[in-house]
Amino acid sequence: MKKFAVCFPFVLGLVLLIGCGPKNTRPADLPEDMTPCAITITQEGTPVAGATVDLEYSTPVKYRTSGTTDEKGVATMMTYGFAGAQQGEAKALVRKVVTEGASEAEEYGEAGNSGADFETIDLKYKSLDTTDLTISIGKNNVAETFEVGAPVHIPAK
Repeated sequence: MKKFAVCFPFVLGLVLLIGCGPKNTRPADLPEDMTPCAITITQEGTPVAGATVDLEYSTPVKYRTSGTTDEKGVATMMTYGFAGAQQGEAKALVRKVVTEGASEAEEYGEAGNSGADFETIDLKYKSLDTTDLTISIGKNNVAETFEVGAPVHIPAK
């Protein structure tokens, strides 16, 4: 126990000095001129919280641009962990999965019924081939709202 009491302050100091891991450094080839971009997702006019929005550009880009909607349905788009979207034409892919029927034991990290996952947004918005949500990102701030129709309840695959 004495060794612990002597070593603990040293180890704690070392952890604080080094930090908790590498910092997210900006890649040299990440565009400097990314545009602030906020995309709002609604279903029948109601904001959708917890949806994932991914942008798929018409020309190839190296870094993924995505965001998750907040309680107001707004996703602040991020590219490689940095705020903003790359300039260009893109299609928006939107998906939200909810789990139903999870047991109380599972909620506390114990073994139990894991429940079932359900898609809550029409699957056409999940596929590049079927989505009709398009966005043009230029040099100025972009704020776009996409309506994704009525809520659905489809088993997730």
